[in-house]
Amino acid sequence: FSKAWSDALLKIRKPVTDVLFRMTGHAARNPEAYITSIIFLSVAAVAIGIYTNFWVCVDVDVLWTPTSSRSLSHGRWIADKSDFPKLPRYFRMVVHSEGKDVLGQEGMLHVFSAVDTVRGTVGYDTLCRQSGKAGVRDENGGVSCPIVTPTKFWDNSIVFFEQYVSNDTDVIRTLSRDTYPDGTPVEVLTILGNSEADSDGLLQSAQSYNVRFELPDVEGTQDFEKEAIDAVIALDDAWEKEPNNLFRVEVFSERSFSDEISRAILKDIPLVPVVFIIMSIFTCAVFFRYDWVYSRSMLGFGAVVAVLLSIMSGYGLMFTIGVPFTSMTQILPFIVFGVGLDGSFIIMGAYHRTDKAKDAVARIHDTIAEVGFSIFSTTVTSVVAFCLGCTSTIPGVYWLCLYAFPTLVFNFVYQMCFFIALIALDERRVQDSRRDWLVCSKVTSRVQSEPEQDLQGNSMNNWMARYSTLLMKPWVKVLVLLSFFGLFVACLRSATRLNQEFDFLDVMPGDSYVADFWGTAEEYTEDSGIYPAVYFRFIDQSEEAVQQEMEEYVDELVRLDAFSSPPPFFWLSDFKNFTVDESLTFEEKLDVFLADSVFRELHSRNIVRDENGKVLSSRTWLRMDNVDKNNVKNQTRALLAQRNVGKEQKANMGRSDWAFFTFTYTYYIWDFYIVAPDEMTLSTVFGIAAVTVLGTLCIPHWSAFFYVCPLISILYVDMLGVLQFAGIKINAVSYLSLVMSIGLLVDFVIHVLLRYYESTEKTRKAKVKDMLQTMGVSILIGGVSTFLGVIPLAFSTSEIFTTIFVAFLGLVTLGIGHGLILVPVLLSMFGTEELIDFGVVHVDTSSLDTKFQDDDDSEDMDYPTESDEASVFASEYSC
Repeated sequence: FSKAWSDALLKIRKPVTDVLFRMTGHAARNPEAYITSIIFLSVAAVAIGIYTNFWVCVDVDVLWTPTSSRSLSHGRWIADKSDFPKLPRYFRMVVHSEGKDVLGQEGMLHVFSAVDTVRGTVGYDTLCRQSGKAGVRDENGGVSCPIVTPTKFWDNSIVFFEQYVSNDTDVIRTLSRDTYPDGTPVEVLTILGNSEADSDGLLQSAQSYNVRFELPDVEGTQDFEKEAIDAVIALDDAWEKEPNNLFRVEVFSERSFSDEISRAILKDIPLVPVVFIIMSIFTCAVFFRYDWVYSRSMLGFGAVVAVLLSIMSGYGLMFTIGVPFTSMTQILPFIVFGVGLDGSFIIMGAYHRTDKAKDAVARIHDTIAEVGFSIFSTTVTSVVAFCLGCTSTIPGVYWLCLYAFPTLVFNFVYQMCFFIALIALDERRVQDSRRDWLVCSKVTSRVQSEPEQDLQGNSMNNWMARYSTLLMKPWVKVLVLLSFFGLFVACLRSATRLNQEFDFLDVMPGDSYVADFWGTAEEYTEDSGIYPAVYFRFIDQSEEAVQQEMEEYVDELVRLDAFSSPPPFFWLSDFKNFTVDESLTFEEKLDVFLADSVFRELHSRNIVRDENGKVLSSRTWLRMDNVDKNNVKNQTRALLAQRNVGKEQKANMGRSDWAFFTFTYTYYIWDFYIVAPDEMTLSTVFGIAAVTVLGTLCIPHWSAFFYVCPLISILYVDMLGVLQFAGIKINAVSYLSLVMSIGLLVDFVIHVLLRYYESTEKTRKAKVKDMLQTMGVSILIGGVSTFLGVIPLAFSTSEIFTTIFVAFLGLVTLGIGHGLILVPVLLSMFGTEELIDFGVVHVDTSSLDTKFQDDDDSEDMDYPTESDEASVFASEYSC
């Protein structure tokens, strides 16, 4: 069975290696054409993409709302089909004194200053004339948009305030009234934060004043908001500089989230060249030798350029077909730079083990025969893992995966073409005795006093040889097994304590004014709660039976734990209590009801009628004040409880589009919380299954299954545990990290297993030592490069990038640890000793002292090697 299995899989493997041989052979024979073509195509791809369909998505509602969400369909109906007037764009401010009591004359003067700063912003009057409620005039005759503010008690006029207020008591008595001067009822929590009153209703203290402008959602509003935000921030800076002024003002508008996410993206873009520089320095250091000719640091830089070109090609393709660029896709270059160089290190390690008497094309053929399929296998598993991520219903996830898998494919192709072409060119340089980097400088003769022993590769390879010997000692094996078992148990226990949590402020820059606003709002106000609207549609709302169903639906919602009080203003309740001639029809009664100025102010925007006055749809607003916004389980229970109530309504029976439902944009992220655990579970199961099947097919021995599946499962559990140890919650970002981790963790396992099964040694221990001494250093360097690739994320202005950094630190540590410690121990105990003819060129590594066995060991070369010291040479410069 074993031989039949291996033979069958080797037949599958042969077409792949044949394609790789043709691809790399052609690139090696025509290096200039390949290098030029790939550079041109990459630059053209990104240029075409930017100038055609490139767009940036920073809308958090779009990024994280599952496409299957019921809330999404409700939101689209409200926006596109309901005919409700467009909700105003809220521009909010909180005036506070760092938690101290703000009631009094001084506090109100600061509120007037903040309000007048917004009203004094250029374009305010023009904008407000387009408001559905335009016509409100200030003391100077200017038009004012509707404002929910304590200054309304004085007609929003500083002149009236100074005229009628002479002390703090006047302010407190006025603010304690139940209605504004125009008769509109006062909702205290909308204008005062954390207020306290005595038994007579007289205010005793408050921690903040709240202001909310209702700006029309028309052209020019967003530009005005930007100017007003800048003006308010400047006002706050001025207050802070004033001696003895403890008052502060925080601001937030509808455009704030998108603005700050865009600013975070722009601030983190410079990190991309930083990672390019870091990876260039590291790769050049790895390829560097003290010998001018045999040093290949310029080739190492070319490997980094190959990764950059693959990113340009992958992103250019996605730009062209219109996949949006997001804060999540901005993470991908750091990951690709880290993992994309693994193939280069493995290729060069194998290249230096080939027969140096052969020409470059033949050596490249032997290199690909040894490691080409291994690199292909790990690329396929990573690509498949990201392809599975594309099945997600969460746009932020599948857009990232859409960017990832073609970029990884391009990276593989460019390693096999661009990097191979660079190797061929660099080999010409070496054969022509030209210096690394200074290719115009040709070394014609050199005399060295003694053989050079100080090459960097020596120390690493010698260390790996000593390490492999130590690892095979019985007591070390026992220690390794006990240690990794303990790690697994600890991580398993830790993983069970993982919780969901997603704070939108995590995607903001660290110095964001949005974070200041929401921190202040949560601490000093009660108006930072959630306000879902209750919608009624598709029914005849003039019928008493239907009206009773509407009221019962609202009552059932209010009885849920998430709510503590009925809606403050429900048009149906106010309509039933309104005195009107009973001989009138329902539509006529409603006309009279809405003719009243107070009720028109409260309810006109919440009722949609046709040309005959029939109510098509209506809504009321609830306050969800018993939901912990830091507790995901509490939030999802609140949403599911409301949906359970909606499901039981008679009006919703047999309908896919409910007639009665509740909606707020906050439901979008709650739907993400509901969907994410199930999607993550499915992604995990399918991901592990997929990489196990692929790993088993790529490694032509049936026993590979019993290593790949358990090890990937263990690694995944360990990864979950490490995230919990690091204090990271399950959110959109950690979800992405886990989606990526399956495809990346399996790389460490497959490289080790493939090299073990390819070994021609006869015993398990000898196979393990051979594997570690030929592939071990390349895997170690590849893991380090992956870690270095994400180091710049630690300096990001956004918390999400820091999360990715921590996740990849865990991924690299676990991958290297399991790949180079646990797996070799397991293979030395249980691995097969069968010899499988892979049809590849095997190199005797028993006498190798270096990872990159350079030409300086060869006696048959035309020139000796160069010493760091005591060398004399004559140089001939020619280009």
